[in-house]
Order: sequence, then structure tokens, then C-alpha cells
Amino acid sequence: MPPSGVELQPGGGAVALPITVRNDGGSVSDPVQATLNLPPGVQAVGANGGGAVGAYSSEAAAQSGPMQIACPGGTGTVTCKTGSGLQPGQSAVLMFRLKADENASGGEVTGSVTAGASVNVSVRVQVKVKAPQDALSLRADTIGPWFHPVVRADVQNTGQSTKPVTITFDHSATGPFTVKRFNCTSGDASLSCTSVKPLAPGETAELWVGVDRKPFDGPLTVTVNATLGSASAKPVALPLGCWWDMCHEPTIGPLSSTSVPLPTSSTSKSHAPTPPKHPKPSTAPPTSTAPDDETPDSTPSTPSTTTSAPPNPGSNSKPGKPDNHDKRPPSAEPRGFFGWFTE
Repeated sequence: MPPSGVELQPGGGAVALPITVRNDGGSVSDPVQATLNLPPGVQAVGANGGGAVGAYSSEAAAQSGPMQIACPGGTGTVTCKTGSGLQPGQSAVLMFRLKADENASGGEVTGSVTAGASVNVSVRVQVKVKAPQDALSLRADTIGPWFHPVVRADVQNTGQSTKPVTITFDHSATGPFTVKRFNCTSGDASLSCTSVKPLAPGETAELWVGVDRKPFDGPLTVTVNATLGSASAKPVALPLGCWWDMCHEPTIGPLSSTSVPLPTSSTSKSHAPTPPKHPKPSTAPPTSTAPDDETPDSTPSTPSTTTSAPPNPGSNSKPGKPDNHDKRPPSAEPRGFFGWFTE
């Protein structure tokens, strides 16, 4: 019997369980028969369609070496036997092929090997059911125009199990577009799609989705993830950049007066206003304020200067005389770039 037992995988392929017998006596044995009791969820499958017993003659067996017997399939209790007895020193291999169902949990194979009434050997084989390994690979890239990019995800089942695959995007998206069917659930800022049918080992699936974005959302990165059973692929981050290389919405503020030049034309006259003309200073001598009984100094007096504002050009008053109707306080006249527009 196999010293380490048999290790099966739920839903996996069949594994050989060979039982080898040898005639150590001095005479021809009776036909050899092996009877096995299989644990729940474990079945025997036939090789090449069947459980035909061997039909070897003693002469052929002696020349060809060990007798090879392909045992039949079945569940519960299965039986396999040689078509004839074994010659002294001859061996036979009874080949069972065991397979575990999806719900198998392992156990122990029990039974016996007999050759007539005088030979009865107990059989115990440990059967381990190990879950198949989950594994997958993920590739992703972007296609399509920059204003409505399309993310393409490509997954492959690189493990031993047959299970559905789930692909997720951490950004709102539309679609999907794919040959293999997916059921998708969208959130406010995510999209999750699971294949309707499971992927067999080595099988691939592609999924395309359109990414939703606004003109001035700024730089955008979409991360793609994929899972199959207990396996998770390495995430793929796809930077999508900015909309038309504009990462922020342009703002238009108030125009500055110093940054706007006056319109000019080489073929037309300038319409800019001319500065106001200032009246000439008065030539009349100042009125004396000395008392009548004082004699004026013979030295000519120097005309005094005033700090009053220049007369209003629009007033009818004569130069040198204050306008009684103009009550505005004196002020400094602006002389900036647009100073001539203040009058």
C-alpha cells in the first residue's frame, strides 16, 4: 500500500491507489481479489472506460512481469480481482483510481485482499482531502480617449480550483463590456463585477468599463483588484492624468486698471480728454492790511503765495476772485493713469 496514503482535492482529478500483491508460496495461488470500503465523498473511477479484469495466462505473466489490473469504478464498496492465480514469485498490481467530490472531507479506506480461503490481508489507507490552491493573475491598462477613458482588466485562473472571479474598481464606472458574462454592482465611487460562471484552471476573462470623470476633477488614479476564492491578485493602479492637461478649473478675477492699455489707432484721432487749462496768476497788487495811521514801508512788498485750489474751469468767476458758489474744500487733483477722467 502507499506508505503516505492518498491526497485528494475536492472536484479535482483522480489519483491512483495501487495495491501490489506477490505470491511468495511454492504453488499457483487462487485469483486475487481486493475489496475496498470508500469514505463519504470519495469514489473510484475506471481507467479507459472500465473495470475489466486481467486475462493473463501464467506463461504471459511470467514473461511480461507484474500483472496490471485496471480496477472498476464505483462508490461505497468496490471490488477488483485478477482473472487467474499468480505463479510462485509472480506479482500483480491492482490499480484503483480515487476521486473526491466537492463536499468530501477525507477519511480512511478499509478493506481486504484475498486469494482463496487461506489468504486474507487487511487493508487501511489514509485519504486526505486537501482544498485546491486558489491563485490568479491580473493585468490592467487604459484605452480610448482621454475625456472618457476605458479601463481593461484581464484575469487568469492560475490555481487548481474552479471558482468565479470578482473584479473591482475604486471609481465609478459604466459598463461592463465583455464576452464572458459578469454581474456588476455599482456604488457611489466603486464598481464590483463577478463572473456568472466559474473560471477553470488556466481560463482567462477580460472586462472593459468606462470611467466617469468631470472636466476639472484633477489628476485621477483608478485601482483595479481581482479575487478568486481565497486568492487576491496584486492591485494595479492606473494614473489617468488630467482632463486636457488642466488639473484645476481656471478662475477669472477682476481686471486691474493698470493692466488694461488705452485703445489706440494709427488711422483715427485720439479721443482722450485734454487736461484742463489753469488760469494765469493775478497781477493786481494785494490789498494792504496795515492801519491808516501807519506809514507804509517804502520797500516793495513781496506778493504772497496761497495754497488754495485752482479755480474751477467751469465757473464764471474771474481769475483772482473766489467763487462764492464753490464751497468744496481744497483737494489734491489726481494725476494717475486715468486722472484726467475725474473732472
